Amino acid sequence: MLLGIIVSIFLVPLFLPESFCIASIDYAIYVGGLAGPLAALVGFIYVYLTFLGQQRQLDEQRERLDKEDASKEFAEYLNLWNEFRAEVIYTWDQNSGSKAFDSYWKNVRKAVRGDSKKDLGFDLNRPDEFRNSLRNHLTKSAFNKNSGQYEDFIRMIYPLLEIAERGKLDNKLKYLENLLSDGEKAILVYSATFLDQKDFGIKLFKSGFCKSISNEYLISKEHRNLIF
Repeated sequence: MLLGIIVSIFLVPLFLPESFCIASIDYAIYVGGLAGPLAALVGFIYVYLTFLGQQRQLDEQRERLDKEDASKEFAEYLNLWNEFRAEVIYTWDQNSGSKAFDSYWKNVRKAVRGDSKKDLGFDLNRPDEFRNSLRNHLTKSAFNKNSGQYEDFIRMIYPLLEIAERGKLDNKLKYLENLLSDGEKAILVYSATFLDQKDFGIKLFKSGFCKSISNEYLISKEHRNLIF
């Protein structure tokens, strides 16, 4: 567009009626006065567009390197997490491993729902009201109180989510989600969203991570909209 304007400045006088023509010397002065600023403007725009192009390339390269670093870090930490899960046997109510988490979470879910129906109960669909009950049953249950199993689980899995969110590792998250039972997913999403309010976890859940959890493991079906 700018090139068209410059060309028109030089060519328009050639097509004007004779009565509109100006003396050649005046026209030369006119064109000379415009040529310098226009040339400077064209040069500035060229340099600016070149700068933007280089900056965009650097941003894309930086993002690619960050994602590669995050992917490597995620893989290393995932191996540690798997080793930890293999060595530490979670137990609860005559169950072990993921089944222990499922049983533990069902008891927590039942207890929170029960608290909401007491005389001084609360609205299950208001996080600020059910948060204390949820924290109490998650942390003071025998599952965690005597051995810290809940806290160990949270402490080990949060870094994986933080790395995945930072590196935008959606494909890695799908693999991690498939490793978790519904009980583990419930404990993770409720802890990160309502208790610890971890931004990296909240963003991942909003993008679909752990959305495969069954409604049977939600304290309230309405919580699906709050979490995801």
